Amino acid sequence: MMMVITSVADIWTKPSTDSERDSQVIYGESVEVLENMGQFSKVKSVDGVVGYVKSAILDDWTKRHFKLSHQVRNDMMSFPFGSYVSNKDVEYYNIPKRYLHSIEERFVPIRLTRKFAGIPYLWGGTSDFGFDCSGFTQRLFRFSGTEIPRNSDQQKDASETVKNFDFALPGDLVFFKGHVAFYLGHGRIIHANGKHSRITETDLFDKSPYSQELLRIMEKIGRFKIESN
Repeated sequence: MMMVITSVADIWTKPSTDSERDSQVIYGESVEVLENMGQFSKVKSVDGVVGYVKSAILDDWTKRHFKLSHQVRNDMMSFPFGSYVSNKDVEYYNIPKRYLHSIEERFVPIRLTRKFAGIPYLWGGTSDFGFDCSGFTQRLFRFSGTEIPRNSDQQKDASETVKNFDFALPGDLVFFKGHVAFYLGHGRIIHANGKHSRITETDLFDKSPYSQELLRIMEKIGRFKIESN
């Protein structure tokens, strides 16, 4: 296993930055190197995504001690939300202790969602520098201590079905054709979406053309069991 040592690393579908971004891994996350091809390495991320990253952003894995609950930027490095850092990182990069949490500490994903409102939409994005819809849901679940699949169709298939909105709870996921959102309750969702090119809230029952279209392509309400300490 190797470790990502840059803020955010794109996983490309081919060994070229001219290919499509399939996903991302962030600082301190591990990947399995399947093949070293020189400038690029073929890797498999912990959620099963196989693709290509620049070899220069990988190094030998070392023990991680904390995860970051806030984006940290300084003159030396930018750490996205959820980065995994060591004691050495904390000292060298002068990371504020108020943002440090034990790797094992659990959170409730839905309670984290609103602080990301306005973050740009980015195809393949899994960090608060830019999220796609399922990158947003997965990142918050992962930080909270529960691992879910990478893309929205996989998340849909892996989640427990909730009968309808009468039974839906805040924190459930609402699945549309090719899209996923967090359910906030009272018909509201929060999601990384191309419509507004950022993370926004939407009232599914406000009868706007956008909400009506979302309801038309809605496929499922799903629930993941939140792991606790």
